[in-house]
Parts: sequence; structure tokens; C-alpha cells
Amino acid sequence: MKAVDIDFKKADIVDYYSQLDQVKVRIVFSDGKDKALVKQFSITDPSVQAAEMLSEIRTKLKEQHKEFSLDDHPLAGALILRFKQEEDLLQDKLAKFLAQSRERIRSGKLAKLSYFDLEKKIVGFSTKFD
Repeated sequence: MKAVDIDFKKADIVDYYSQLDQVKVRIVFSDGKDKALVKQFSITDPSVQAAEMLSEIRTKLKEQHKEFSLDDHPLAGALILRFKQEEDLLQDKLAKFLAQSRERIRSGKLAKLSYFDLEKKIVGFSTKFD
């Protein structure tokens, strides 16, 4: 049985595409090495999208750390992912970050900001998971 500790560091907006109404979000985490998940999507339901992103990280990490063993013990090839932060709090914080990003986009559009000003307002927005 193998245990992997995962430490989530931050999430930030890398890019904003106004024609598509989509953002590119990067989540930085560490499992011994720093890694990142980058996804481009339109923010529609922040809580559902946050849960999907965390489950995608979980499945990708399980694939990366999977070990095959010739041991007869049923737990020989088992893998445990241990989050340093509480998973519910991570999901809530990520959902809140996505909701704030969506609100920034909405308020920028209502204020009729130019494309450049809207991009400057959104790109670089981040949150830390400490």
C-alpha cells in the first residue's frame, strides 16, 4: 500500500477569452513535485465545476502513482491520496474562487469595459489554499 500526500497551493486565472466567454484556470498542487492542472472552460456552475476539477486531479494522480505488484496481499497495489487540506474546504474555496471570477467578468461587462481592461481585471486573479 502506498500513500501520497497532496498539498494544494493556489488557483489562478491564466487567460480570458472574451469572444468565447471562457477562462483558463490553473490549479497548482504538489505530490512531492510541483504540478498544475490547466483547464479552459466557461464558468456556469462553480460548485459543480470545482468538484469536477478536484476529481480530475484525483484520477490523474492515481494513474501516475499506480504500482503493479506481484504480491498476493489484497492491499499490495492500493494507493491512498491524502490531502493536506480538508477536501470539503478545498472544494468550497475553489468554488468561491470560480464564483468571484464569474462576478468579475459580469461586472466588467456591465461597466462596458474595453477588452483590454476586462482582461487586465480578470487575468492574474488568484487564491491560495493555506
